[in-house]
Amino acid sequence: MIRVLFLALFSMLLGPGIANAQLRMSTTDAQRLRAASALESRGDYQGAEEILLELLDERPNSDGGLFALERILRHQGEIIRILGSIDSFLEKEPESSGVRFLKLRVLTDVDSLQAVRREAEVWLDTNPEDRVTYREVGRAYERAFGAAEALRLLRRGRGALGPNSLAMEIGDMLAAMDDPLGAAEEWALAVGDDGSQISTVIRRVQALTKESEEAGERVVERLASSAISARRKAAARAALELNIRSLVLGLVQDAANDLEGRERSAFLSDAARRARDSGLNEVASWAYDQLGAGASTLAERRQFDQRIVDAALAAGDTVGALEAQMRVAESFSMGSVDRRRAMAQVIRLETVRSGPSDLSSMLQDFVEAFPNAPEVDELAATVAAVLQSLGDASGASAVLDGVEGPRSSLERGYLLLAEGDLEEGRSALLLAHTGLPAADATNVIQFASLLGRLSSAAAFVLADAGVKAHRGQYREAALGLSDSAVGLGLEEAPPVLAEAARIAVEGGERELAADLRSRLIQEYPNAPEMAEAALALARYRAQRPQGVEEAIRLLEELITKRPNAAIVPDARVELRRLQG
Repeated sequence: MIRVLFLALFSMLLGPGIANAQLRMSTTDAQRLRAASALESRGDYQGAEEILLELLDERPNSDGGLFALERILRHQGEIIRILGSIDSFLEKEPESSGVRFLKLRVLTDVDSLQAVRREAEVWLDTNPEDRVTYREVGRAYERAFGAAEALRLLRRGRGALGPNSLAMEIGDMLAAMDDPLGAAEEWALAVGDDGSQISTVIRRVQALTKESEEAGERVVERLASSAISARRKAAARAALELNIRSLVLGLVQDAANDLEGRERSAFLSDAARRARDSGLNEVASWAYDQLGAGASTLAERRQFDQRIVDAALAAGDTVGALEAQMRVAESFSMGSVDRRRAMAQVIRLETVRSGPSDLSSMLQDFVEAFPNAPEVDELAATVAAVLQSLGDASGASAVLDGVEGPRSSLERGYLLLAEGDLEEGRSALLLAHTGLPAADATNVIQFASLLGRLSSAAAFVLADAGVKAHRGQYREAALGLSDSAVGLGLEEAPPVLAEAARIAVEGGERELAADLRSRLIQEYPNAPEMAEAALALARYRAQRPQGVEEAIRLLEELITKRPNAAIVPDARVELRRLQG
């Protein structure tokens, strides 16, 4: 019946009108395999088996037929019946490693362990000096008898094949036996004198579940101590990919010194890329500097210097970044837009390390070279802010003199507030907000508006807090402002507390802000600022599971007590989200 179905199937495949006898004679192995696959997909395993057995009867060494039969018999739970077909195959091709491994796997599956040993020895006798044979038998032994038995077999193979043979496989067995450092010793050997196996070894180290860092260092140390250049180069690459920060820079430098010409450039480019991807910015900066030193044109050198700036800043190396940025600026023609932009960046970087007189001098030189540059407003404001933070108020004022723009006006406003001139300072802040980003402008408007509403005493306290916050002293500013609220009346205390909370949030002091808002809600429940404080506090509390209940309570009370507040729709949305 199966044969009839088989012939009918091929009649459909090859077209009507072909006699069954002719069909069988012209049927190829590939067609039979496709037919068996079609029957298998329909769940007709017996039919598929008959086709495959016919194929193997005619051509016993059909590896496609044999492995397809393995799959069919496993579906039927009768894998042991494949052993006869395997033996027939091996009579034709006794050196087939894939089929010999299949036999060992089947014998293991049916728990015929003595037969596994016997067949393994037959295979080893057939290929006594073949690395692949020992590797595959080792795999089979691990499956049948465990890693320790497989390790003994592989070391026996090393004795037959020579020193350092089967290092990758021996390392794998040691790793399986929870000896990662022993595995690392073997994997370092497996890298080879040409370094070609370094990617494979790196993947194995990364896959270790314990002591992976120590194993990585062991591999790198063994490679780095080699007298062979390719192995030292492999050590550098491993240190880069495994992020071994204590060793990587020296190894990359040593490897680069061994190379010349294009090979050196290619190595440095690869090292820079890998270092950048791994956050090894010091290594990336050094590699780009070496590449830049060999640049043949100004444009090429500039390209590397721009990368050095980024890498050096990420590594916290302001000096290195400045040196590279100066080279970038000097590579452009005098008076050009590109030179102007590059010099502006130099001044920004110099604010981190230079003194007041140097900063003022650099800014003056920039203004003289580029009198109408759009960067002047921002640079003057930046330099003035630095000078203010250093206590040089007169120098800051001089820097801002004659400069017009939102950033300089903002700095001028805070400088005036620090001097006690609240009216002029407030006017400067309001003038600045039109050119600031929306988020900054909103905060400035709120701050300036509050200054205008408070009494003289309260306004001076607020101005002092605003200046401190502008200089980065957020916590001190928020605490000082909250302390001052104690002596203020019912109309002034709530907005002052709300501003203190805003300053705390701006400075990343979120817990302090929550405390201030909680105080505002409890002490001034009827204040207009209470609604916004309650919503902000609820959102903060809801960020942690243990705070969700309190957040829901805050929102429910807000909606109940202030149903007409402008933020109630937002509160309802937040409440629905928390209640699911």
